[in-house]
Amino acid sequence: MVKKVKYTLLVSLSLFACMSYGQVAIKIDETINEQLRIKNASIDSTKITGYRIQIAFFTDRNQARISENKFTLEFADYNVKTYSLYQQPYWKIRVGDYYHEIDAQQLLVDVRRIFPEAIVVKDYISRPPLKQ
Repeated sequence: MVKKVKYTLLVSLSLFACMSYGQVAIKIDETINEQLRIKNASIDSTKITGYRIQIAFFTDRNQARISENKFTLEFADYNVKTYSLYQQPYWKIRVGDYYHEIDAQQLLVDVRRIFPEAIVVKDYISRPPLKQ
């Protein structure tokens, strides 16, 4: 009798497990898929990791602009692009787009004559145009 009850219970549990396993349904929320498509479309593929020289940082925007103009006048022959970046509470002035830190170090030697606190920092830089 005990064997029969155990056997019946075992068969019943096995059937229940098989029936419940076959009824799994996965629902995909389309709003999440749409948000992922929007996020992936907004990724800027023109930026890559590189280096820039940070020449100064100030809490006052006018002082930052003065430093940026001073750099532009002093290093006009280098044809180096300047970037003004606001990271609360500082305005940071960065210059150049360098793939290798050693390239930024070469200009840093000259920049430190005018801006002694200048340092090389990692930043996202613009991808160069393809040469044909």
